[in-house]
Amino acid sequence: MRIFIIAGKAGSGKNTCANFIKEYYEAKNQKVVITEISKYLKMYAKEIINWDGSYETKPRSFLQTIGSLIRYTLFDEDFLLKRLTDDIRLYQEYADVLVISDARLPYELDYLKTLAHSTSIRVINKFSDYELKGEEKYHETETSLDNYNKFDYVFFNDTLENYHEQIVNMLKEVDNNEK
Repeated sequence: MRIFIIAGKAGSGKNTCANFIKEYYEAKNQKVVITEISKYLKMYAKEIINWDGSYETKPRSFLQTIGSLIRYTLFDEDFLLKRLTDDIRLYQEYADVLVISDARLPYELDYLKTLAHSTSIRVINKFSDYELKGEEKYHETETSLDNYNKFDYVFFNDTLENYHEQIVNMLKEVDNNEK
């Protein structure tokens, strides 16, 4: 199974990248699964604070707080990665391509990059500023990758057309390298 790991700040275009990858491989009749390291945090937000799951009402501060609580107080920093690792074992039975659309911390990337056939991608938003509120923009999930330089690819999300073209070119290169 080929794995793509997408990282970037809030609003950078990680999900758009994931959907472009899905579209590309589904056109080749391959089964693609898009998942997130943070999916369990989002599940907790739905259960604990009745979040409706929409992007417009995303409780970012709550998600950041509960993520830190899980990583540093209740469990350990590998808690979410352990759960994702179990998920990956299941996805291998059903998918050709797995896209992890929300790596945010260096140790997440370092671990996920050890998985066979993985490609890491950083997305940088160049078309607009995504406004986070107050302390949200200084949380480790927004800043910890600022100096991380071990990505296989870095994309500048400036126009949708250019962004799509960059990703398709990368996918063709990845496919050619695996032959």
